[in-house]
Amino acid sequence: MKKNMPINARDPRIRNYATVVFTVTIAIVGALMMVLTSSPTMKGAAFVWLPAALQLIAGVWLGPTRGLIAGGVGAYAAGIIAYQGWGLPDIIMNLIAGGLANAALPALLFRWLKIPFDLGGKPSDFRPAAIRITILLVLVLMIAIVLKSLGLGAWGYLPSLALLLFAPVVLKGLRLDKRSFILAFLVCIIACLTSAGLGVVGAMTTGQTLVVAILQTGIGWFFGDTVSCVLGLYMLASFTERARKRGIWRE
Repeated sequence: MKKNMPINARDPRIRNYATVVFTVTIAIVGALMMVLTSSPTMKGAAFVWLPAALQLIAGVWLGPTRGLIAGGVGAYAAGIIAYQGWGLPDIIMNLIAGGLANAALPALLFRWLKIPFDLGGKPSDFRPAAIRITILLVLVLMIAIVLKSLGLGAWGYLPSLALLLFAPVVLKGLRLDKRSFILAFLVCIIACLTSAGLGVVGAMTTGQTLVVAILQTGIGWFFGDTVSCVLGLYMLASFTERARKRGIWRE
């Protein structure tokens, strides 16, 4: 075992390592989605924002503070990588929206509403569900890449539509507690509405009017975030038990 590596599942350094891993992963995946599905009228406003799933999980598992760091810094870094986005709109749309709305807010709401992180799922269902989720994510990325290669990036809603249509079919065997899932779904709606609202504010700082910002940025932002956030709920249910055993989150 390497020196200074965590020695048990309750070692707090595991959560710090997990925060770094989430931050880097959100930055890489986020930059890819910004390049492939970014709105033609607003850089960084991706029609499908897969990191919303990761931001949700980071917030719920790691808590609001670490989630804020992973979700916000990861999204801000994604903007810098994708289009050199350092300015005020990027701070609002990526750093604040990504960290506060997409990660910290769900963390607080899950705890306030006492939603179980595994959403009451059956342990026997988790392994096949995890495999299906991975296949679904690869499918969505392939759709986005094909659209970009054909010069059809403006059809950025199609990857989100694929998530919306295929997720319930692929994951129908994952038996979740209905009450827990409904509450978690409401958390996604609240978080994504907040995130989209911040996206509108960010767009307005570039000179767009409120109506234009809502129509060209806010609606697509909310749709793309919400579909990915709901996928994040399935991922949360599938991987929470493994995360608990490894000390990534603690009861």
